[in-house]
Amino acid sequence: MEAIERNFLSNDWITLLFLVAIMLLALMKLYKPKRLYGYFVAFFAQGFIEKRAEENPSFFSPFHLLLFSFSMIIITIAGYSLLPFFNIQQNFWVFSSLLTGVVIYYIIKIALNQALAYVFDIEEDIRYFLFTKNGYLYTLSLWLFPLLIIHLYWLKSPVLLLWVVMIISLFRGFLILLNNKKIVFRKLFYFILYFCTLELAPLLILYKTINK
Repeated sequence: MEAIERNFLSNDWITLLFLVAIMLLALMKLYKPKRLYGYFVAFFAQGFIEKRAEENPSFFSPFHLLLFSFSMIIITIAGYSLLPFFNIQQNFWVFSSLLTGVVIYYIIKIALNQALAYVFDIEEDIRYFLFTKNGYLYTLSLWLFPLLIIHLYWLKSPVLLLWVVMIISLFRGFLILLNNKKIVFRKLFYFILYFCTLELAPLLILYKTINK
C-alpha cells in the first residue's frame, strides 16, 4: 500500500497568540475593568475619550502598555489574515516580520507625533487629536479580537474579514475627523501633509519590506 504524503500548514502558534491576547485582556480587566470597558464602547461614548485626553495618561502606564501590546498582536493577526489579497505567502517568519514592523511603525509614529507637536509648539492643539487616534485604535483592536477568532476558526472568509476591517477602520477615521473637525479644517494643509508623511508612507515601506 503506497503512503500518501500529507502537507498542511499548522496555525498552532496563532492559537498561542490568541491565548496571550486573552491573558492580556484578563490582566486589564483585573487591573482597570471600567477603563477597559470604556475603550470597548468608545466608538459610541465620546465622553470617555474626552475624559481620558484631559487626564493625559502616560503611555508607559501599566494599563496602556498592556493595551498597546494587545492591540499590536490583534492588528498584526488581522493584517496577516489579509496577506493573500496581496499575493504574500503566509508563514511564521512572515508573521514575525509583520509584527516587528507594526510595533516599530507605531512606536516611531507616536514618538514623531510628540516630537513634531513640541517642535512646532502645537502640543495643546494636537494632543486631543493624537489621543483620539490612539484611543480609537485600541477600540478597533478590541472589536477585531472576537471577529478574528470567528474568522480563523469558523467562517474562514478573507473577503468578509476584509470588508469588516474596512468598515470598522472607516468608522474609526470618521469619528477621528468628526471629533477633531476644528483642528483638521483650520489646518487642512498641515493635516494632509501629516497624513501622507506619517500614515501612508510608513505603510508603503512596510508593504515593500514584507513583499521582498
